[in-house]
Amino acid sequence: MRRVYLDHHAATPLWPTVRAAIARAHDEAWGNVSSAHQEGRAARATLEQARRAVAQALSVSAVDVVLTAGGTEAVNLGVLGAAGGAAGEAADLVVITSALEHPAVAQSVEALAARGARRVVLPLHEERGRDALRELVAQPSLRSKRWIVALQAASHETGTCLDLPEIVAIAPPSALVVIDACQAVGKLPASRWARPEWLVGIAGAKIGATAGTGALHVPRGVALAARQLGGAQERGRRAGTPEVASHAGLAAACDALPSRLASMSRVAVLRDRLETALIARGGVVNGAHTERVASVTNVSFRGWRKTTLVAALDLEGLSVSAGAACSSGLEEPSRAITALHPDEPWRAESCVRASLGPETTDDDVERAIAAFERVLARTPG
Repeated sequence: MRRVYLDHHAATPLWPTVRAAIARAHDEAWGNVSSAHQEGRAARATLEQARRAVAQALSVSAVDVVLTAGGTEAVNLGVLGAAGGAAGEAADLVVITSALEHPAVAQSVEALAARGARRVVLPLHEERGRDALRELVAQPSLRSKRWIVALQAASHETGTCLDLPEIVAIAPPSALVVIDACQAVGKLPASRWARPEWLVGIAGAKIGATAGTGALHVPRGVALAARQLGGAQERGRRAGTPEVASHAGLAAACDALPSRLASMSRVAVLRDRLETALIARGGVVNGAHTERVASVTNVSFRGWRKTTLVAALDLEGLSVSAGAACSSGLEEPSRAITALHPDEPWRAESCVRASLGPETTDDDVERAIAAFERVLARTPG
């Protein structure tokens, strides 16, 4: 049985040039980047090329890019680092976020709230959300506070895209903006999710590189408290010897982003075909009323439990998920789906995410539809 992989929002197959770049770096750049000898210089040169490739993808200066061990670390460093670190009071802080966030953002914000920060969760209804934010910003008692806007550019679950410039424009001009762009890079033009004045985190595993690679853009002049100590790497903002070969792969993945982005129109056609078939078989699309990236559909099936459905599809040779991979296996209803559809709680308990990539074929979609047909013909469980 040939398996079909539709979980690209969790991890992507290695891009061919990524695989070649990693192999080359293992041969040529295996030294410690902090060493002064020839082997160390070779490793440093490879790492700096990765930094330049990320900077080009974000249209920022390479000196402002911090290389990390993944998107979660990048986002954690952005939110908690901008707030002043992982310890101490945060009562002088207001954090604006949404109910759609990946745990990397959501739990970072929760940690700040536990230390006294005021957490503001934007209602997902656009006008109501904007009006609520305007009223909050106008409160005299909050004018002296520090503000952070921490938002995901594209939802990992539904693909929902937030209008980041509009939200940021309402926030106080002094607000620090931290954007989780892990699911937006390679799917939306950088102009939608990156600005030179924003902190922006990305993950290599979402764009054809390996897990354990990522980056955070930190605008010049932004004080960032390190969360990982023990060395002066990354200008003191992220201690630890980096894994050079994997970041060589990240550089290759960033170089290939124009090709990945260009493929999204074809991916959208495949996603829509799959989505139409699932609707015809009783599915209801979550977030269908929102603008979404082309690569994902999130569908609920009344009467089913999401973990049961994902497991049954796996046995049929189809790899999908119930949400973030870091939360897989949890029976709790999806918070994002609950926020999008508060009057239909069953949606959050029975949702399945199918995410596509440039490698997805017509045949993959037809096989996926057939797998859903076989599973949905059974008694819901």
